[in-house]
Amino acid sequence: MPGKQAMSKEEMEKLVLIGIGVAVAFFALIQFSTLPMMRTIGKLNKDIVKEREDLKKADALIKSKPQLEKRLEALKVMMGKYDNAIPPNSEMPNILQEIAGFASESKVKISKIEPLRSEKPAEPAKAPKGKQPVKQEAVKKPASIYTEIPIQVEAKGGYHAIGEFINSIETADNVMAIGDIEIRADSGDIANHSARLLIMAFVLNEEEPRK
Repeated sequence: MPGKQAMSKEEMEKLVLIGIGVAVAFFALIQFSTLPMMRTIGKLNKDIVKEREDLKKADALIKSKPQLEKRLEALKVMMGKYDNAIPPNSEMPNILQEIAGFASESKVKISKIEPLRSEKPAEPAKAPKGKQPVKQEAVKKPASIYTEIPIQVEAKGGYHAIGEFINSIETADNVMAIGDIEIRADSGDIANHSARLLIMAFVLNEEEPRK
């Protein structure tokens, strides 16, 4: 068999150049195809971390559901107490009866209990200092949600009994306060000092029915 002819120098250089070109093309192909993939993988990793954090928060919220429900029920009970703290105006007879009941429990004898007619609605907030007052014709005053009604009470009892009576009024479920008090001591009968109290009761203003 005839021997193989040796490659010329030019052919060898061409072959090397072709090999280098193929290698460069292959490297470029890898770069262009790998970099977007790496960016996508990086973004997915961030999304996975975020989803894990969200799952942890959701899991913690689910585990705390019983406690949240208990807190909600407690808040509902508190709201119910606040709703009953200021009764409507129509409940005024019950307020007088409640005051009389406090007196009976405290061993205080009431000789007079009378709501006064000077009902005082709550005053709207005043304008801040430095600002010009707005003309009354242009502004509609906000309606007060409650009215303050003074109740005159005249009673007799010992100091301890009167003190217990006052404490019962100030800690009642219905919001009441002592506006004024006058006690006249009876040195001849320490169990029957004369007391005159001005009790401030608060009632909700009932809305007028729409025509």
